[in-house]
Amino acid sequence: MKSNVVKPLRAYRAPSYPTGAEIGRVDLSRVPARWQGLKAVASTLGAAAMSLKALALEAQEAVKPVSAAPVVSVPDAEAPKAVAQEPATEVCPLPAKEIAGDGAGAFGCVAMNPPVILPEGEALDLIEKEFAKRGLTLVDCPVVEGADAPKKGWLKTLDVAELHRVLNRQRVGELPDVPRERRRVMLDFATPDGAIAVEYVSNDDADEWVENMDCHSTVRCVRTRLGAEEMVRTLQTRTHGKPLKVGIFYDPCAYLPDDWKPAYPEGMKRGDPEAWEIACQQRKAARRALAREKLIAQIEHFFKYLEKHPVK
Repeated sequence: MKSNVVKPLRAYRAPSYPTGAEIGRVDLSRVPARWQGLKAVASTLGAAAMSLKALALEAQEAVKPVSAAPVVSVPDAEAPKAVAQEPATEVCPLPAKEIAGDGAGAFGCVAMNPPVILPEGEALDLIEKEFAKRGLTLVDCPVVEGADAPKKGWLKTLDVAELHRVLNRQRVGELPDVPRERRRVMLDFATPDGAIAVEYVSNDDADEWVENMDCHSTVRCVRTRLGAEEMVRTLQTRTHGKPLKVGIFYDPCAYLPDDWKPAYPEGMKRGDPEAWEIACQQRKAARRALAREKLIAQIEHFFKYLEKHPVK
């Protein structure tokens, strides 16, 4: 006869929680407009967003992408002849850094003036609104076929000398030659007809496209422009399939100019007790406004490109 006495466990397995990478670094700050009025959805948004993102990532690697949301699929050369068309993948060149921002910076260690990083949800909403101003509606998560993307984990295959050469090139803003593999690439947005696609390279996205080994240091490097350049190079390898024009945007990693100064209220001096907090608030607001300004400049650059290279 079994005893009903409750006994403590001598050992148990450590709980396994999903990491940010496993759920695609889901951004809970961005809520679809059609859900904003549903109070019942808000209470379960976190769990739902994690589940939907996980499904999207699985679909990206599956043989056939599956999604409950509207998904635009851009076929590759292996698609049926009735669907495939003339090779035409046009990726808009990135604007100059003076317009778009350096897209580079560092945190920690001796970084005395770190850049401002836009929340990804805020950046995506800004992109949607700017496209809507120009009469273009965007749908989420288009899947692009036939691109040769960087092979994951390739840095681990290098010897020490070659690894240092690669990392040094990244530090000075140069893309090294990397081994590639044919795979599906999921972007952020596309027009409903799939003629125009958009990708925003956030701080987290940059780590996916430009592998680095900064995790063993007290400094954390940000290379969003380098990640955007790799996205341009990756999508340009797609040479067959439905014609597609792509705009690549990235976090500007905005810095305020060295001569920037806070505007203290009348009668307040720099050394007053409240002056430091006021200066921090003004600096944060100014950097954020500058970052949004430079992201909008990137979007305007793309639409100027479309004027010269219209969608047929």
